[in-house]
Amino acid sequence: MHPSGQGSRSGIGDRGAGPHPGASAPAQNAPAAAGTDHPLIIPYTGSTLRQRQADAFNEYRRIVGHDTRARQVQTERLEGKLTRLRYDNPPGRSSLEVIRNYRDALTVQGLNVDYECNGRDECGSIRNPGWNTLNGMNVGAGGDVRYFTGRMRWGAGNAYVSVAVTPVLTYVHVLEAAAMDTGMVSVDAAALAAGLARDGRVEVQGIYFDTGRASLRPESREALEQVALLMRGQPELRLNVVGHTDSTGDFQANIQLSQNRAEAVRLALTAQYGIDAGRLSAQGVGSALPVADNDTEEGRARNRRVELVRQ
Repeated sequence: MHPSGQGSRSGIGDRGAGPHPGASAPAQNAPAAAGTDHPLIIPYTGSTLRQRQADAFNEYRRIVGHDTRARQVQTERLEGKLTRLRYDNPPGRSSLEVIRNYRDALTVQGLNVDYECNGRDECGSIRNPGWNTLNGMNVGAGGDVRYFTGRMRWGAGNAYVSVAVTPVLTYVHVLEAAAMDTGMVSVDAAALAAGLARDGRVEVQGIYFDTGRASLRPESREALEQVALLMRGQPELRLNVVGHTDSTGDFQANIQLSQNRAEAVRLALTAQYGIDAGRLSAQGVGSALPVADNDTEEGRARNRRVELVRQ
């Protein structure tokens, strides 16, 4: 389950001056070649690789939207193998031409674009909260920034690719998440039934939401299918869907968020999987019933969950 609203700061910052600690040395003034910087990436012709950092495992805040009212970008926290590339664009090429080439090349490989924006009005304020402090894309304060992010199947899991282009620089970030890290957690109806029979309640692994929202992520489909299978196999079973958050943020806001998320699960089961609405209720309890220490990221992740409670 994704964070209740505010992910932890990743600690990855690209100020655009020199390599990161532990980063491999950039190939100064070297023409970029397809597949050499990352197997998925075909650099724009004439680009020069300026910096490359590859981490075997790290966290990453992927920018997935812009809240115009709050004047903040919205992020999704990911974990996995992270590769960050920075290129100098060839002279005489527009940011529109460059980013369209990247988008087209990745779409052909199977990338599904989740979010894209053009310019400050669509992408949000660059300095507040600051893209470089969020995920290391030091795109400055200029208005001519273009960005897209998406996901695709890659190896045993998913790859998340984010590209930001200015008139002079291109940032490409690739986060490779193993199947378990992207919400593809195995859950089956038999295990859910056993948990309900033993304890009267059971946590549903593999249900994920957009950060700070009640929008179910596509990765939740497998878990929802198994809950529906459970209920079809036990026609008399009635369940309360209970949403939980960590303690980050306002208590009442988390109560409402958890209520909305529980309701989203209930609605998905009735509208998409044909479960009788009378057999399901929804309740949000926010951070009132933690199962782990909210002072650690691991504990907060455990506390963000959805449970089924027998009625």
